[in-house]
Amino acid sequence: MIAAPQTDPDDAPQAMTDILGRLARELREAAASTDRLHCLVEGVGWHNVKEKHELIRSAQAIDSIEQTLSALSDFVVALAELAPRQWEVAGAAASRHVRLAELAARLADRPQPQGATPASGDSEFF
Repeated sequence: MIAAPQTDPDDAPQAMTDILGRLARELREAAASTDRLHCLVEGVGWHNVKEKHELIRSAQAIDSIEQTLSALSDFVVALAELAPRQWEVAGAAASRHVRLAELAARLADRPQPQGATPASGDSEFF
């Protein structure tokens, strides 16, 4: 099963299972990054019960986001295992809807040159 006709040579069909694998990897890495956010709320002093409850809610929100990203990764892996290998789509074409250039390149399985200038919508603060 092949997606719509290609207009850009970079839009060659890719196996859906490969694309789902890359997506699962990105979700897993986002979950791990989210888990590292706990340091922002651990050991923070609180002056009253309201502040303590807000810190607890923040820590629980971090846990919830990490668990959700991890669960979505597991789901995408399961989809990749169930999908027929012959299913193909233009992953590079779909990746153009992703505003973060490095993420889009990884999802499209397109190497990002070192020192590349971020595309519009990207931000690099560090």
